Amino acid sequence: MSHVSRLTAGSLGRLLDLLDADRDRAAIAYEKLRERAAGLLQWWGAAHPDELADETLDRVGRKLDEGASVTQSSLAAYVRGVARLVFYESRRTDRNDPLPRHDLAAPQPEEQSDVLECLDECLASLDSADRDVVLRYYDGSKVAVRQRIASDLNISMTALRIRMHRLRMRLESCVEAGLKRLGHFEHPLQA
Repeated sequence: MSHVSRLTAGSLGRLLDLLDADRDRAAIAYEKLRERAAGLLQWWGAAHPDELADETLDRVGRKLDEGASVTQSSLAAYVRGVARLVFYESRRTDRNDPLPRHDLAAPQPEEQSDVLECLDECLASLDSADRDVVLRYYDGSKVAVRQRIASDLNISMTALRIRMHRLRMRLESCVEAGLKRLGHFEHPLQA
C-alpha cells in the first residue's frame, strides 16, 4: 500500500494551529498524534499502520480546511474516528472489495465517547502492571520502546507480543461487553 499525501499547506496549517499556537510545539504534538494513530491502527491489526496514520491525518486536515468544527479538546476523539474509517476502508480494500475513499463522513467526536468510556473502564480493570505495559506498548510504535519493555519484564520480544495479544483480546472483549450494556450491538473494532 502506498500513500500519497493530499494535505495542502493550508490544511496542514489549520491542523497545526489546532494543536498549538507555537509551531514547534504544534509539530511535536502532530508527531505524537501521528504515533498514537499508528499505534491504534496497529492495535486494530492494520497491515500498514504508519501509512494509514498519514492518511488519517491528511483527512483530518482536509476536513478542517473544509470547515469541520473540531475543538482542541475533541481532536483526539475525532482523529480516532477518522482512523477507524480509514482502517475499515483498508480492510475492505485488502479483501479486493474497493470502497470509494470519500463516500464516508467522519464520525462526530461525541460518537466516540461511549467507546472511550468503555476502554477507560476496561483499562482500569486491569492490574496496574498489565495496564502499565499496555499503555507503554501502544503509546509508541518504536521498536526500541518495545525492546525496552521486554527487557524491563525480562522476557523475549515474542513473549511480549503474545502477552500483548492476550491483553488486547481481553480489552476488546471488555469494551464489546461494555458497549452491549450501553445498547451498542456491533463491536467497534470489527469491519
